[in-house]
Amino acid sequence: MTGLNLDSPCPLYVQLEKILRKNIEKGIWKEDARIPSENELSREYGLSRMTVRSVLNKLAQEGLIYRVPGKGTFVSSNKIISKPLSQMGIRDQLEKMGYENETKLIYTDTVECDIKLARKLKVNIGTPLYKIKRVRSVNDEPFSIHLSYIPKQCCEGIFERGYDFERMQLCDILKEGYGIERNQMVETLEIVNARPDEAQLLNVDENYPLIHLENTLYSQMGEVTEYSSVLFRGDRVKIEIKNTYSS
Repeated sequence: MTGLNLDSPCPLYVQLEKILRKNIEKGIWKEDARIPSENELSREYGLSRMTVRSVLNKLAQEGLIYRVPGKGTFVSSNKIISKPLSQMGIRDQLEKMGYENETKLIYTDTVECDIKLARKLKVNIGTPLYKIKRVRSVNDEPFSIHLSYIPKQCCEGIFERGYDFERMQLCDILKEGYGIERNQMVETLEIVNARPDEAQLLNVDENYPLIHLENTLYSQMGEVTEYSSVLFRGDRVKIEIKNTYSS
């Protein structure tokens, strides 16, 4: 029994879409579970592969499923709706929404500023920078990679003061320890493919789609105090941007 009503005026592809959507929405197919292939669905429901593919493409465009080359098609996790970091830090957002999250410090280092970072931070090439790399997990699953660069002159000795970079937010450390408050943030957003080291940290395949959010933070004095690069798993987050217009 295919589950399709051949006598119904409802087109067969629409019936198939309703069946697959129900399997996802009712939890019959669990998050991140592999679903039947095009061939398997074609045989089960007696439809052409082209028809099955068009239905799967529609569900993929809606974010209900995702494809992993060479492995198959999987049910997407429920995406976390995040506001831009200029409105609220990601940890505060996750906690407000009730998600269990933790931060793991990968490493801290002192590096010399290269030409790309010099443009971002508006400092000279070779300027000493503090570099902090962390990974945030939600419900024990890797969620995002956070890479921060701070001019050493802004917060001399930050690594020697014993700050807990896994429990404290960097903006709070800079405010409490150095009197640096954020006055302005410039954000850019793009889609990138995961490089091998990023894929390993986020537990995804190489070239997996990621959301790349870059932030440049300015102090009350107009100085750039931090440049950060945040990589989110594309299947775990949706960025919500809300604008209010005055008449």
